[in-house]
Amino acid sequence: MPGAHILIVEDEQLIRLFIAESLQEYGFQVSEAENAAEAMTKLAADDGTIDAVVIDVGLPDKPGDQLADDVRAKWADLPIVIASGRDIEEFGRRYRGDNRVAAVGKPYTTEMLLDALRAAGIDVGRAVPG
Repeated sequence: MPGAHILIVEDEQLIRLFIAESLQEYGFQVSEAENAAEAMTKLAADDGTIDAVVIDVGLPDKPGDQLADDVRAKWADLPIVIASGRDIEEFGRRYRGDNRVAAVGKPYTTEMLLDALRAAGIDVGRAVPG
Protein backbone atom coordinates (compact mmCIF):
# COMPACT_ATOMS: atom_id res chain seq x y z
CA MET A 1 0.00 0.00 0.00
CA PRO A 2 1.91 3.01 -1.13
CA GLY A 3 1.30 5.55 1.53
CA ALA A 4 2.30 3.07 4.25
CA HIS A 5 3.88 4.72 7.28
CA ILE A 6 7.49 3.61 7.81
CA LEU A 7 9.58 4.36 10.91
CA ILE A 8 13.28 4.66 10.06
CA VAL A 9 15.62 3.95 12.99
CA GLU A 10 19.10 5.08 11.98
CA ASP A 11 21.66 7.02 14.02
CA GLU A 12 23.51 8.53 11.05
CA GLN A 13 21.58 11.63 10.05
CA LEU A 14 22.61 11.67 6.37
CA ILE A 15 21.65 8.04 5.87
CA ARG A 16 18.35 8.58 7.71
CA LEU A 17 17.60 11.62 5.55
CA PHE A 18 18.43 9.73 2.34
CA ILE A 19 16.18 6.81 3.30
CA ALA A 20 13.34 9.10 4.34
CA GLU A 21 13.49 11.18 1.15
CA SER A 22 13.77 8.08 -1.03
CA LEU A 23 10.72 6.44 0.55
CA GLN A 24 8.74 9.69 0.41
CA GLU A 25 9.41 9.87 -3.34
CA TYR A 26 7.62 6.51 -3.60
CA GLY A 27 4.62 7.81 -1.68
CA PHE A 28 5.41 6.47 1.77
CA GLN A 29 4.85 8.44 4.96
CA VAL A 30 8.03 8.45 7.02
CA SER A 31 8.88 9.03 10.67
CA GLU A 32 12.43 9.01 11.98
CA ALA A 33 14.23 7.95 15.15
CA GLU A 34 17.95 8.19 15.82
CA ASN A 35 18.14 5.49 18.49
CA ALA A 36 16.29 2.56 20.02
CA ALA A 37 14.77 4.52 22.90
CA GLU A 38 13.30 7.13 20.56
CA ALA A 39 11.96 4.38 18.30
CA MET A 40 10.19 2.60 21.16
CA THR A 41 8.72 5.91 22.35
CA LYS A 42 7.40 6.70 18.88
CA LEU A 43 5.97 3.22 18.45
CA ALA A 44 4.26 3.36 21.86
CA ALA A 45 2.73 6.76 21.06
CA ASP A 46 1.87 5.78 17.50
CA ASP A 47 -1.69 4.51 17.99
CA GLY A 48 -1.26 1.95 15.20
CA THR A 49 -0.38 4.24 12.32
CA ILE A 50 3.17 2.92 11.77
CA ASP A 51 3.04 0.06 9.26
CA ALA A 52 6.70 -1.05 9.35
CA VAL A 53 10.07 -0.32 10.95
CA VAL A 54 13.47 -0.18 9.25
CA ILE A 55 16.16 -0.68 11.90
CA ASP A 56 19.91 -0.16 11.56
CA VAL A 57 21.89 -2.77 13.49
CA GLY A 58 24.52 -0.28 14.73
CA LEU A 59 22.52 1.98 17.01
CA PRO A 60 24.26 3.89 19.82
CA ASP A 61 22.04 2.80 22.71
CA LYS A 62 21.15 -0.80 21.78
CA PRO A 63 22.02 -3.18 18.97
CA GLY A 64 19.34 -3.03 16.28
CA ASP A 65 18.66 -6.77 16.41
CA GLN A 66 17.85 -6.41 20.12
CA LEU A 67 15.53 -3.51 19.24
CA ALA A 68 13.90 -5.77 16.64
CA ASP A 69 13.32 -8.36 19.38
CA ASP A 70 11.79 -5.67 21.63
CA VAL A 71 9.53 -4.48 18.80
CA ARG A 72 8.48 -8.04 18.02
CA ALA A 73 7.67 -8.69 21.70
CA LYS A 74 5.27 -5.72 21.86
CA TRP A 75 3.98 -5.58 18.29
CA ALA A 76 3.91 -9.17 17.05
CA ASP A 77 2.69 -8.44 13.52
CA LEU A 78 4.62 -5.25 12.75
CA PRO A 79 6.88 -5.76 9.70
CA ILE A 80 10.56 -5.17 10.47
CA VAL A 81 13.48 -4.65 8.08
CA ILE A 82 16.93 -4.96 9.63
CA ALA A 83 19.71 -3.06 7.83
CA SER A 84 23.23 -4.28 8.43
CA GLY A 85 26.72 -4.12 7.04
CA ARG A 86 27.25 -7.55 8.59
CA ASP A 87 26.23 -10.87 7.10
CA ILE A 88 22.47 -10.56 6.58
CA GLU A 89 22.18 -14.33 6.34
CA GLU A 90 22.71 -14.32 10.12
CA PHE A 91 19.42 -12.46 10.50
CA GLY A 92 17.70 -14.81 8.08
CA ARG A 93 18.65 -17.71 10.32
CA ARG A 94 17.78 -15.84 13.52
CA TYR A 95 14.30 -14.84 12.35
CA ARG A 96 13.54 -17.96 10.31
CA GLY A 97 9.84 -18.62 10.36
CA ASP A 98 8.91 -14.97 10.98
CA ASN A 99 7.75 -13.80 7.57
CA ARG A 100 7.34 -10.26 8.90
CA VAL A 101 11.11 -9.78 9.30
CA ALA A 102 13.48 -9.14 6.40
CA ALA A 103 17.08 -7.96 6.15
CA VAL A 104 18.91 -5.71 3.74
CA GLY A 105 22.68 -5.39 3.46
CA LYS A 106 24.44 -2.05 3.67
CA PRO A 107 25.10 -0.19 1.55
CA TYR A 108 21.73 -0.58 -0.15
CA THR A 109 19.73 1.13 -2.85
CA THR A 110 16.15 2.29 -2.59
CA GLU A 111 15.13 -0.67 -4.74
CA MET A 112 16.86 -3.08 -2.34
CA LEU A 113 15.01 -1.49 0.59
CA LEU A 114 11.70 -1.74 -1.28
CA ASP A 115 12.41 -5.43 -1.92
CA ALA A 116 13.07 -5.95 1.81
CA LEU A 117 9.87 -4.10 2.76
CA ARG A 118 7.99 -6.27 0.28
CA ALA A 119 9.57 -9.40 1.79
CA ALA A 120 8.41 -8.25 5.25
CA GLY A 121 4.83 -7.93 4.03
CA ILE A 122 4.50 -4.29 2.98
CA ASP A 123 2.75 -3.73 -0.35
CA VAL A 124 5.04 -1.33 -2.18
CA GLY A 125 2.79 -1.21 -5.22
CA ARG A 126 4.56 -0.68 -8.49
CA ALA A 127 7.36 1.16 -6.68
CA VAL A 128 7.48 4.07 -9.09
CA PRO A 129 8.61 7.40 -7.64
CA GLY A 130 5.93 10.09 -7.56
